Amino acid sequence: MAQWILSFQQIGKGDVPLAGGKGANLGEMTRAEIPVPPGVVVSSEAYDAFIAENGIRPAEILQSADTQNACEEILARIRSGVFPQALEAELRAAYRAFGETVPVAVRSSATAEDLADASFAGQQETYLNVRGEDDMLERVRDCYASLWGYRAVRYRQAQGYAHAQVSLAVVLQRMIESDVSGVLFTRNPSTSANEVIVNASYGLGEAVVSGIVSPDEIVCDPSGNTLRRTLGGKEIQIVYDAQGGTRKVRVPAEKRAAFSLTDEQLHRLVALAMRIEAHYGHPMDIEWGIWNDELYILQARSITTLARETAFSEADFANLPPIQPAKGRMRENILFNLEKLPRPYYPLDHDFGDLVGAQKQVIMGEIGFSMNEMTPIDDDGISSFSVGGFRPNRNILHLLSIFRQMKDDAQNARKADEALQNCSKRLRQEQSLVPSDLQRTGEALQRMRGLIADTAYARFRYAIFPQVIENLSLTKALHKIDPALNSFDLMEGLDYVTAEINRDMFALADELRADPNTARAVLTQPYAQLIRTNPALRTRFEVFLEKYGHRSDFNCYCFTAKSWNDDPDRFLGTLCTMLRSPQGKILGREESAKKYQALLRRARDTFSAKQFAHFEKKAEAVRHDHYIREATQYLWECEFSHCRILLRRCAEQLNGRYEDLLYLFADELFTACAQGKLSETLREKLARRKAKRPLAEAYWTRCVEGALATEGDEISGVSGSAGQATGKVRVVRGPAEFDKLQQGEILVCTYTDPEWTPLFTLAAGVVVDTGGTLSHAAIVAREYGIPAILATGNATRLLKDGDRVVVDGTNARVKKL
Repeated sequence: MAQWILSFQQIGKGDVPLAGGKGANLGEMTRAEIPVPPGVVVSSEAYDAFIAENGIRPAEILQSADTQNACEEILARIRSGVFPQALEAELRAAYRAFGETVPVAVRSSATAEDLADASFAGQQETYLNVRGEDDMLERVRDCYASLWGYRAVRYRQAQGYAHAQVSLAVVLQRMIESDVSGVLFTRNPSTSANEVIVNASYGLGEAVVSGIVSPDEIVCDPSGNTLRRTLGGKEIQIVYDAQGGTRKVRVPAEKRAAFSLTDEQLHRLVALAMRIEAHYGHPMDIEWGIWNDELYILQARSITTLARETAFSEADFANLPPIQPAKGRMRENILFNLEKLPRPYYPLDHDFGDLVGAQKQVIMGEIGFSMNEMTPIDDDGISSFSVGGFRPNRNILHLLSIFRQMKDDAQNARKADEALQNCSKRLRQEQSLVPSDLQRTGEALQRMRGLIADTAYARFRYAIFPQVIENLSLTKALHKIDPALNSFDLMEGLDYVTAEINRDMFALADELRADPNTARAVLTQPYAQLIRTNPALRTRFEVFLEKYGHRSDFNCYCFTAKSWNDDPDRFLGTLCTMLRSPQGKILGREESAKKYQALLRRARDTFSAKQFAHFEKKAEAVRHDHYIREATQYLWECEFSHCRILLRRCAEQLNGRYEDLLYLFADELFTACAQGKLSETLREKLARRKAKRPLAEAYWTRCVEGALATEGDEISGVSGSAGQATGKVRVVRGPAEFDKLQQGEILVCTYTDPEWTPLFTLAAGVVVDTGGTLSHAAIVAREYGIPAILATGNATRLLKDGDRVVVDGTNARVKKL
């Protein structure tokens, strides 16, 4: 009888400590007679036995050496380690039971819920198309080793995980060579409507799951009757590689032009999915594949965002602030803010992340105008929009004095530099501390909140507000040189953090292009697999992420944002976009500086000597303002990263969940830390707000749609970059879809941020639902000389992949052809 290996028939959903989450779930479905490819689980006890057999004590090794050297030692000992004789015999027997020539998947399966959340840090490895007993044994070792990679260990240390408690199960499963595969949701995850969403494409399911293709999307009722469907691009498919592993191949045009699922296959798939939902008793997210017309379920998990029914009636919204349509300038302001806020705040994120925008209110109050909060939040944790509004206060008597201060370029530069230096020093001090108990963790979070406010105040007071004032006169002066110019043309040749990231990443991409094999690996392998097989590349990436790894997806969310350090595959996706970009598309530092000097020469030829001296002085001032703008933004992203580390530690010290603490306001969290526990009152508030979260998300969507409602199908907005381009539309909804955009297409998206910059090297033009003339998309589009239209409010709703359009950036209009 096997001691360490369990068949799927032997385990169920209650066996997570032994089989891990993935293994337990596959066993549950197998026992329910769901068609799952056969497999076994190498239990977490087998991992413990392997570690003991080789005398490896990871926690002790980590205490005796620096982290990098300790990790190298642990990895070396695991990869050179031997399996206990009985365990190796069981593993070989399990593999032979599949059949000598059958490809096998070897997958890590986390045994702790928190580690499942941390899979992006490198804890969970998957190896596909594994062939041969020895190769299988090596891949099991690699799964074990993946727990102790440098980045994985460093992440666990930062998040407060106890190394002694880390364990892992491994799934060995027969692979199916899917002809068609994809993902199915038994309930619409966006609206909670009682409809089934099916995404399907050719080849192995990794193409759909990882978001590297545009799949067919079919919406059905629970009986399998099609309600609507959209033909996807299905540009590539993932297939087995004859040498092992997988590779990408192009899909022939005739197959791309057809739907990948037949009606009969769709009905079978939906019927099986509804059976799975009935078994689990709630909506499910299902990965599936069809091979030789046989249907298989590869994984199924709960749709956790549908904790309860979220189809709300008018009565549910009755006691919430009425929605007011926004027009003109206020509409542009809302769209500019929505670029940074695509989802409603959680209470804790509001009290930390919204501190940044709140500093504008503080400064406006100092000037003499009380300003309504843009995103107020109530005690139920429900955020709403304010359509703005100002009213004078007694400080208006000082308006002219403060206005003069904001025009004092030398003083602003000095104070901005001092604030940046001081806030950076304070962050380094905080990062050096390790709070020993809950009270000190709470105190550290309080200090970080103050630091975030100070960073943002200095940014707006000494850089953004002065820059806006100076831009008015500079733009007028630039129009005398050339009506097409504006103040953003003055940023050429400027060194600031986003430009440095882009240049360094392009340099990294150029290095990779020099070795086609390495470039191909980067384009086709996930981060964890890539660094495992290429130590030199791992070192190169770690150096880059050590410098720039705090770049995050949404920089106005503190606790729900993810940085490149948190999710290295997002970093890799951005790098892959640059690898696909034309070489030389981005200007080097010297070339960009030459453009600025050329502009100054034109200004010297246009103005008198005195006028030019004044112009050049003001130009240098706004350039410094822009440097501060970018530097402080990246600084608060670093500050937010440290706050996430502290909150993870706080959750552990409270014996709670990180995600649950998001429902507390800052003062409530600080009270819990001071008292050493969550009181019954706080637990009640937390539970109430958690139950209200679906309503908060539905109301936010309702606010956005109501405030930005437009009549007709016209697509227009504000000009971010002049010019005109014609091309095919490609809608990109997030970093997971970066790979969709091809050279010369029109990028259409809801928002952009610095992470999107590489896409601008491929796009012929850009159309964005949100943003404004000061947003990231406008600045980068001008740098690359492509037209951009911002603040349309409806482009992603009215345009679809493949539409041919003319983007008129000069007049801020989109015309369908």
